[in-house]
Amino acid sequence: MILELKIRNFLSFKEEVTFSFEATADKTLDGYYVVTKKDGTRILKMMMIYGANASGKSNLISAFQFLLDFVEQSPDSKSEGTSFIPFRFVNEIDKTGEFDLSFYVGEEKFRYYLSIDSEKVDKEELYFYPGTQPASVYKRWFDNEKNISLLTFGNKVKLSKQALEAIQLNTLKNASVFSAYDQVNVSIPLLDMVVKWFNEQYFSSIDPYTSLTEFSDREIKSNLKIKESALNFLKEADFNITDVIFEEKTRQIPDFIINTIDSSPLSDEDKKRIKEEKIYIYDEKYFKHKVIDDNKTFYYILEERLQSQGTLRYYGLTAPFFKAIEKNAFLPIDEIGSALHPLLVLHYVKEFLQRSIEAQLLFTTHNMSILNEKEILRKDAIWFTEKKENGSTELFSLADFNFRKELSYYNAYKIGKFGAIPEL
Repeated sequence: MILELKIRNFLSFKEEVTFSFEATADKTLDGYYVVTKKDGTRILKMMMIYGANASGKSNLISAFQFLLDFVEQSPDSKSEGTSFIPFRFVNEIDKTGEFDLSFYVGEEKFRYYLSIDSEKVDKEELYFYPGTQPASVYKRWFDNEKNISLLTFGNKVKLSKQALEAIQLNTLKNASVFSAYDQVNVSIPLLDMVVKWFNEQYFSSIDPYTSLTEFSDREIKSNLKIKESALNFLKEADFNITDVIFEEKTRQIPDFIINTIDSSPLSDEDKKRIKEEKIYIYDEKYFKHKVIDDNKTFYYILEERLQSQGTLRYYGLTAPFFKAIEKNAFLPIDEIGSALHPLLVLHYVKEFLQRSIEAQLLFTTHNMSILNEKEILRKDAIWFTEKKENGSTELFSLADFNFRKELSYYNAYKIGKFGAIPEL
């Protein structure tokens, strides 16, 4: 579970901001919202972010995504950039940004620190907490004179000199230590825990333009449990869909495409098959609808192209929902209400709170009506972004305000008591 993320000098975050999942002492809806770790740390399962357009909501989601991409991806060469973008609304740009992520893998607490610019990593550190004080897993820094990254491991990590040299040799200046570790035949239990957590319990972010249907298709085709859960989920949300059907089809491939197949990223086996058969195989998706007419029940099968955008969006969100619940994963969604009725969004977040054991949902939204739903709200779960005069983002929580719980969050936000609304 994620405890907090500190960000400095990334996109619209100029000064350091802290986004924290740590619960306050407030006991409101503890049974739904709060997971208490063995060390006593109380962590929230769900957080929502409000703010005007261009205030930095999406940039917060992007910060989580940047860290995941950096940890998981390996550049082809050391001459590639890091994709890091600093705050630019200044005369002299500070080229280096910082990320500081605290998280739990099971009951084991870790802290990952990254200092980076557009070309290289300045510092990268991983700590774990055997007690109240952190212990180093590794420390990595850039030696400007030698133009290389140097690396040391903490005394809790048992590693041969040859293994250390192998990892350091593969640690490119624009890549993570995790990327180098993935390329050597060495096992470090603490690193293995963190790598697995990033791979399986830290999901890629979903934005309004993310095509989710393919992901849901794969999960539903391969996992009967997720398919049943997804269909029940759609039914609960008042869709009349009773089944999703995949029909295998083939299509002829034109000669001009076959002539370019050698330059494609397909495997040699697939290239050979396509050249011989001149066809490709794909699944056509259909939705089975239940209709009641004159007290009689009928079933109709319609193609995907005949479904509404809202139907496809909600269908696409089902597999990430149940996968996150199953894996106790972190699921970030930008503009959760894209193409969806506000009541569907409310259904989604209510179900997440009820079903989650240690899964976490972070979403941005303009749907103010959620603020009327006191039965699912905690003050520390509601956050705001506001654009300052210099173009940077200020990040704060409703828990920062001395605001009585019995008053209307919706009305207070609407009239600007918390800020984070457009100035019209």
